[in-house]
Amino acid sequence: MECQADFDDLLDVCIEVAAERLSENWGFDPVAVVNSGDGERRIVATVPQDTDEYALSETPIRDRLVGDLRTRADDMRSYAIVSNVTTEDDGAEQLEVLLEHREYAMQILVPYEMPDPSTFNLGPMTAAVSPHLVWD
Repeated sequence: MECQADFDDLLDVCIEVAAERLSENWGFDPVAVVNSGDGERRIVATVPQDTDEYALSETPIRDRLVGDLRTRADDMRSYAIVSNVTTEDDGAEQLEVLLEHREYAMQILVPYEMPDPSTFNLGPMTAAVSPHLVWD
């Protein structure tokens, strides 16, 4: 199934991107990984925050990414957005990966620990059906 293969691939790439950015910067802004209609993959990030157009924006970065992806929807087959989130109950950090294909959408939460810049330990993932953000 194309959808499942895309989700497996996108999840792996999102975790790799997050681990790399966290180890380099101890944090990162949300990033999208996109599969085009012909299967080509690319990474999409927002414009850096120090530009005038975005510095004054109150729109969260993830929402800006979704807006950008909506303009490209006809050329995409699937995408994922990875963000660093903090749980409300215990303040632990997790990766949130929003996966969407034209057919299905889901949210994956991946708890992690990063005791030093070279160690990235993943905890058990949880998954849930998610509303479509790009394709309604």
